[in-house]
Amino acid sequence: MLGVLMSSLPMIVCGVLSVLIALSLYNHWDRAKMRLLMFMVTATVLYLAHYMYFNRQMAVIPLTDTFYSFCNPAVFPLYYLYIEELTEYRPNRWRQVLYLLPSLICFFATGLLYLLMDAGQTATFIHQCLYGGEIASLSGLAWWQGLAHAAVRIVFALQIPLVLFFGFRRITAYNTVVESNYSNIEGKRIVGVKTLLVLFAVTSFFAFVFNVIGRQQFVDGPEPLTFPAVLFSLLLLLIGHVGLSQQFSVQDIEAEVFQEASVPDESGYSELLERIIKLVNDEKLFLYPNLKVSDLAKQINSNRNYIYHAINVEMGTSFSDYINGLRVDYAARLLEANPDLSINEVIIKSGFTSTSAFYRNFKKFKGITPTEKRTK
Repeated sequence: MLGVLMSSLPMIVCGVLSVLIALSLYNHWDRAKMRLLMFMVTATVLYLAHYMYFNRQMAVIPLTDTFYSFCNPAVFPLYYLYIEELTEYRPNRWRQVLYLLPSLICFFATGLLYLLMDAGQTATFIHQCLYGGEIASLSGLAWWQGLAHAAVRIVFALQIPLVLFFGFRRITAYNTVVESNYSNIEGKRIVGVKTLLVLFAVTSFFAFVFNVIGRQQFVDGPEPLTFPAVLFSLLLLLIGHVGLSQQFSVQDIEAEVFQEASVPDESGYSELLERIIKLVNDEKLFLYPNLKVSDLAKQINSNRNYIYHAINVEMGTSFSDYINGLRVDYAARLLEANPDLSINEVIIKSGFTSTSAFYRNFKKFKGITPTEKRTK
């Protein structure tokens, strides 16, 4: 009973999350969530193949093992496609197809070999390779099938560092764009997905180890299977939760952010920065909760890229840090001058949109919490 539960747990988790993501897409179409759904459905099929394997459903193993040969090396690229949809304004569709090309080759190679093998060769391969982990003693098409399965494991292993490296780089670049264009970055930055990549890195280590060891080591008894089943189920739950919660993506950022524009000469930074500082302070623009770089550009009658470079290069900070720093200074003055004001009133008056953003930024710029500031 425990063995059946452990072998089916990740499959059930993925199946339920697939339904929830599909319902979310039905209510509101989103390209990034569509990629997440593709990832989750693929993971469901992958763990269905695992379920059949661990419960020795011999009659369907040639079929499920063929799909396993696609799904196993496809899950990491599909998750990367999800990250790419979140972070790239116009992703290259042909390049995205190429991400899945190794998985498709593994799928067709495995499937074709199963079709060409007779019943005896298939039984020998399943017994000696899939459950025995032995390739050297195989011959003919069974040996080639063993080679194809070894290739599946190699492709899977090679993809892990690539997805982690390029995933981190994409998310970091996207968050920089958000911080450089918005004062209110709550719900806009990709924090959860980046955290998941850290979890992915840890889990990937175990996935790599399990991949090297081979599935056959977890067949005899439910105990060895419990740890990987629970580990991957928890990770998948987190992926689904973060994906369903992430409402903002690169598609929600103003298109002008991604349009090329000329960069001002360095000699023009100082003068433009003086105009920015004067306008922001005189008009108290930092008190506008959803202030954007494009709003400043309209006020100053300048190019948003000029303003971006003036703040980031000349001032050496991001737009969000610049504006939120002014908000924190204003909030600190309110706390000192108006002890009767509640924290919520201070939050609203100083231009913050949430309690969490207020406390995080106050601690960041003042080194203490608003409550500690008030008691001093």
